[in-house]
Amino acid sequence: AAIASLGYVFWIVGAMEMVERLAYYGIKSVATLYAKDPVSKGGLGITMSTFGTILMTWALVQSILPVFTGGLSDRYGYKKTIFVSTIIKIIGYLVMAWFPSYWGFFWGAILLASGTAVFKPGIQGTLVKTTNRANSSMAWGIFYQTVNIGGFLGPLVAGLMRKMDWQLCRIP
Repeated sequence: AAIASLGYVFWIVGAMEMVERLAYYGIKSVATLYAKDPVSKGGLGITMSTFGTILMTWALVQSILPVFTGGLSDRYGYKKTIFVSTIIKIIGYLVMAWFPSYWGFFWGAILLASGTAVFKPGIQGTLVKTTNRANSSMAWGIFYQTVNIGGFLGPLVAGLMRKMDWQLCRIP
């Protein structure tokens, strides 16, 4: 009965979260391999300590920025912030593809982190609005499972894409 009480918006939000996590965990799972591969093989050709700087900055932006973007979601609306975040993340992925260099990957990662920091409050707020006292715990469990499914599938898809070649993952 609790599952049947969840409206279509809940399921759309769950699907959006699953796709977002698929992309995020897909990138994160092969990013280290891409970073250390030499430029001659299509990689970035950077050291792991240099790549660590990218990952640290990525994590800081993605973790600290939602403190501020949550207020934007409340003020401007969840739909608008989810839309804006999706555009920011698409641009981040494109920057990584179009600029295969340290700075291209760095700024792409910062855009992804920023987009995620805008996305999460909007998604969480929508989730709260689509549930009630009778179904919120069960809904949260289902929602979190969508995160897990995306996190499971992302590295598998990225691994298959990696086998194709880094060059095929770039936009000409």
